[in-house]
Amino acid sequence: MSKREPGNGGGTGKRDRKPEETLRLLIADDSPDAIAQMSAWVRERWPGAELLSASTPDEAIRIALEQQVENLVLDLDFGPQKDSGVAVAQQVLEARSKALGPPTRILFRTVHAGDPGYLHQIQKFVESEGRPRPAVWGFLDKGSVPKRLAQNTVEQVFVYELSFTDMFSQQLKNSPSRDLSDLEFTILIYLCLGVTNDGLGWLIGASRQSVERILGGLYKKLRIPSRRDAAQGVPTLLESRTRLCCEAAMRRLVNPHLLIEADAALRALVRSRLPLSGRVHVSREWLEGDGPRSTTGSS
Repeated sequence: MSKREPGNGGGTGKRDRKPEETLRLLIADDSPDAIAQMSAWVRERWPGAELLSASTPDEAIRIALEQQVENLVLDLDFGPQKDSGVAVAQQVLEARSKALGPPTRILFRTVHAGDPGYLHQIQKFVESEGRPRPAVWGFLDKGSVPKRLAQNTVEQVFVYELSFTDMFSQQLKNSPSRDLSDLEFTILIYLCLGVTNDGLGWLIGASRQSVERILGGLYKKLRIPSRRDAAQGVPTLLESRTRLCCEAAMRRLVNPHLLIEADAALRALVRSRLPLSGRVHVSREWLEGDGPRSTTGSS
């Protein structure tokens, strides 16, 4: 159930209000403390603000759509087996694009500010062509940002309607993923989903030789041991492909939310290309499945 938190200075009269006094936000986070903190900071600057809150992805989507909330503060990680904040934003935008709904301004707030996997999700979300994108967006580190910066960011994104991307750009610049091209990152995600070399070639429209060259580049950049280093006839301890996926996870280049959403996108892509004309075999059980995602229940 949504929790409405009217500002201390709010009223029901029809007097003229300053724009900042009518600020209306939905704060969605699985942490009650995080919701309370952001609510207190917003109220301190805008006593008349109307604040709504949600603790699960489903609740956030429902409130945003039913209450026509234009300004969303979204946590990136609602917990295991739940949609990420990026997925919540995407579903809200897609629903509004079909119904000609109100504009959407989004502020992502997370403790995973430096995680390359989450940075990649946001970058893809705000830059993808052919999909609805937010009118304005911003990015904040939940753990180390002082109150004044958080308040100024809320003002810039939701009052002035200007994107705040400085922190995101700095995190992206320092991310371990900066050494990987978009194609290499895409291939890395597919590998972590279990796609074969033949499958990779079919997905990106490349020959087996091209796929092997891309994999060789990934092995080199992530310093994955190669079979070629072993003496002839001597078995290796580590298998290169599996080790690559392990390194990606340990370096936080991928995360469960990224893989769950990429897996769903891969299913949709394969379904759109049916029939496959025998080039690659696709498991019907995988193709018709929904994956491990579950957004029901509270955290």
